[in-house]
Amino acid sequence: MSLLPEQSLSSFFLLHQKDLMQFLTYKVQCAETATDLSQETYLRLVQHRQVDTIENLRAYLFRIANNLALDHLRSRTRQLQREAGPVTDDLVCQAPEPDAALAGRQQLEMLERIIYDLPPKCREVFLMCRVEGKSYAEIGDALSISPRTVESHMRKALEQIRQQFD
Repeated sequence: MSLLPEQSLSSFFLLHQKDLMQFLTYKVQCAETATDLSQETYLRLVQHRQVDTIENLRAYLFRIANNLALDHLRSRTRQLQREAGPVTDDLVCQAPEPDAALAGRQQLEMLERIIYDLPPKCREVFLMCRVEGKSYAEIGDALSISPRTVESHMRKALEQIRQQFD
Protein backbone atom coordinates (compact mmCIF):
# COMPACT_ATOMS: atom_id res chain seq x y z
CA MET A 1 0.00 0.00 0.00
CA SER A 2 1.72 3.16 -1.11
CA LEU A 3 0.63 6.66 -0.23
CA LEU A 4 -1.84 8.49 -2.42
CA PRO A 5 -0.56 11.84 -3.68
CA GLU A 6 -2.84 13.79 -1.31
CA GLN A 7 -2.04 11.58 1.68
CA SER A 8 0.87 12.60 3.88
CA LEU A 9 2.98 10.37 6.09
CA SER A 10 1.53 12.00 9.20
CA SER A 11 -2.07 11.30 8.15
CA PHE A 12 -1.06 7.73 7.26
CA PHE A 13 0.58 7.32 10.65
CA LEU A 14 -2.45 8.78 12.47
CA LEU A 15 -4.71 6.41 10.59
CA HIS A 16 -2.76 3.40 11.96
CA GLN A 17 -1.69 4.83 15.32
CA LYS A 18 -4.39 3.11 17.38
CA ASP A 19 -3.49 -0.34 15.99
CA LEU A 20 0.19 0.44 16.39
CA MET A 21 -0.30 1.44 20.04
CA GLN A 22 -2.23 -1.77 20.77
CA PHE A 23 0.52 -3.79 19.11
CA LEU A 24 3.33 -2.05 21.01
CA THR A 25 1.49 -2.14 24.34
CA TYR A 26 1.02 -5.89 23.91
CA LYS A 27 4.70 -6.35 23.01
CA VAL A 28 6.27 -4.31 25.83
CA GLN A 29 3.48 -4.56 28.42
CA CYS A 30 3.69 -0.84 29.23
CA ALA A 31 1.52 1.94 27.77
CA GLU A 32 4.07 4.68 28.43
CA THR A 33 6.87 2.78 26.74
CA ALA A 34 4.52 1.95 23.86
CA THR A 35 3.84 5.67 23.41
CA ASP A 36 7.57 6.41 23.28
CA LEU A 37 8.14 3.60 20.82
CA SER A 38 5.24 4.79 18.68
CA GLN A 39 6.83 8.24 18.43
CA GLU A 40 10.19 6.70 17.57
CA THR A 41 8.45 4.58 14.91
CA TYR A 42 7.04 7.73 13.33
CA LEU A 43 10.46 9.39 13.35
CA ARG A 44 12.04 6.36 11.67
CA LEU A 45 9.27 6.30 9.09
CA VAL A 46 9.70 9.94 8.09
CA GLN A 47 13.50 9.55 8.01
CA HIS A 48 13.20 6.87 5.32
CA ARG A 49 14.21 8.60 2.10
CA GLN A 50 12.24 6.50 -0.38
CA VAL A 51 8.91 5.86 1.32
CA ASP A 52 7.05 5.82 -2.01
CA THR A 53 9.05 2.74 -3.11
CA ILE A 54 7.71 0.63 -0.23
CA GLU A 55 5.04 -1.80 -1.46
CA ASN A 56 3.22 -2.30 1.86
CA LEU A 57 3.68 0.78 3.98
CA ARG A 58 1.52 -0.53 6.84
CA ALA A 59 3.64 -3.68 7.11
CA TYR A 60 6.78 -1.55 7.00
CA LEU A 61 5.39 0.65 9.80
CA PHE A 62 4.71 -2.37 11.99
CA ARG A 63 8.12 -3.89 11.17
CA ILE A 64 9.80 -0.70 12.41
CA ALA A 65 7.66 -0.82 15.57
CA ASN A 66 8.41 -4.49 16.15
CA ASN A 67 12.16 -3.95 15.76
CA LEU A 68 12.07 -1.04 18.20
CA ALA A 69 10.06 -3.10 20.70
CA LEU A 70 12.56 -5.98 20.45
CA ASP A 71 15.47 -3.59 20.92
CA HIS A 72 13.75 -2.11 23.97
CA LEU A 73 13.07 -5.54 25.49
CA ARG A 74 16.65 -6.68 24.91
CA SER A 75 17.97 -3.50 26.48
CA ARG A 76 15.67 -3.91 29.47
CA THR A 77 16.76 -7.54 29.89
CA ARG A 78 20.44 -6.56 29.85
CA GLN A 79 19.76 -3.81 32.38
CA LEU A 80 17.93 -6.21 34.71
CA GLN A 81 20.76 -8.72 34.39
CA ARG A 82 23.31 -6.06 35.33
CA GLU A 83 21.22 -5.04 38.35
CA ALA A 84 20.71 -8.65 39.47
CA GLY A 85 24.42 -9.42 39.41
CA PRO A 86 26.09 -12.53 38.09
CA VAL A 87 23.96 -15.59 37.51
CA THR A 88 25.13 -18.63 39.40
CA ASP A 89 24.76 -22.19 38.19
CA ASP A 90 22.18 -23.00 40.85
CA LEU A 91 19.86 -20.34 39.37
CA VAL A 92 20.16 -21.47 35.77
CA CYS A 93 17.43 -23.75 34.50
CA GLN A 94 18.97 -26.98 33.24
CA ALA A 95 16.11 -27.66 30.80
CA PRO A 96 16.87 -27.01 27.14
CA GLU A 97 15.73 -23.75 25.61
CA PRO A 98 12.30 -24.02 23.92
CA ASP A 99 13.84 -23.40 20.48
CA ALA A 100 16.43 -26.13 21.02
CA ALA A 101 13.75 -28.53 22.28
CA LEU A 102 11.57 -27.83 19.24
CA ALA A 103 14.51 -28.23 16.84
CA GLY A 104 15.44 -31.53 18.49
CA ARG A 105 11.87 -32.76 18.29
CA GLN A 106 11.68 -31.82 14.59
CA GLN A 107 14.97 -33.60 13.87
CA LEU A 108 13.71 -36.70 15.68
CA GLU A 109 10.48 -36.68 13.65
CA MET A 110 12.47 -36.33 10.42
CA LEU A 111 14.77 -39.18 11.43
CA GLU A 112 11.75 -41.38 12.24
CA ARG A 113 10.28 -40.67 8.78
CA ILE A 114 13.61 -41.46 7.11
CA ILE A 115 13.93 -44.74 9.04
CA TYR A 116 10.33 -45.64 8.21
CA ASP A 117 11.07 -45.06 4.49
CA LEU A 118 13.98 -47.55 4.52
CA PRO A 119 13.40 -50.89 2.77
CA PRO A 120 11.84 -53.30 5.29
CA LYS A 121 14.91 -55.52 5.75
CA CYS A 122 17.29 -52.54 6.07
CA ARG A 123 14.94 -50.92 8.59
CA GLU A 124 14.72 -54.12 10.64
CA VAL A 125 18.50 -54.58 10.66
CA PHE A 126 19.08 -50.91 11.51
CA LEU A 127 16.61 -50.94 14.42
CA MET A 128 17.98 -54.21 15.82
CA CYS A 129 21.51 -52.82 15.71
CA ARG A 130 21.02 -49.21 16.78
CA VAL A 131 17.95 -49.44 19.03
CA GLU A 132 18.24 -52.91 20.50
CA GLY A 133 22.06 -52.86 20.54
CA LYS A 134 22.50 -56.29 18.94
CA SER A 135 25.70 -57.31 17.17
CA TYR A 136 25.78 -58.22 13.48
CA ALA A 137 26.12 -61.91 14.40
CA GLU A 138 23.07 -61.76 16.72
CA ILE A 139 21.04 -59.99 14.04
CA GLY A 140 22.14 -62.52 11.43
CA ASP A 141 21.06 -65.40 13.70
CA ALA A 142 17.71 -63.77 14.46
CA LEU A 143 16.95 -63.06 10.79
CA SER A 144 18.63 -66.19 9.36
CA ILE A 145 21.05 -64.18 7.23
CA SER A 146 24.83 -63.92 7.22
CA PRO A 147 26.67 -61.19 9.18
CA ARG A 148 27.98 -59.85 5.83
CA THR A 149 24.40 -59.40 4.64
CA VAL A 150 23.61 -57.63 7.92
CA GLU A 151 26.62 -55.38 7.29
CA SER A 152 25.41 -54.69 3.75
CA HIS A 153 21.93 -53.75 5.00
CA MET A 154 23.43 -51.49 7.67
CA ARG A 155 25.67 -49.77 5.13
CA LYS A 156 22.66 -49.15 2.85
CA ALA A 157 20.55 -47.89 5.75
CA LEU A 158 23.23 -45.54 7.06
CA GLU A 159 23.95 -44.19 3.59
CA GLN A 160 20.29 -43.50 2.90
CA ILE A 161 19.78 -41.90 6.31
CA ARG A 162 22.86 -39.73 5.89
CA GLN A 163 21.79 -38.60 2.40
CA GLN A 164 18.23 -37.73 3.42
CA PHE A 165 19.13 -36.19 6.76
CA ASP A 166 21.70 -33.86 5.24
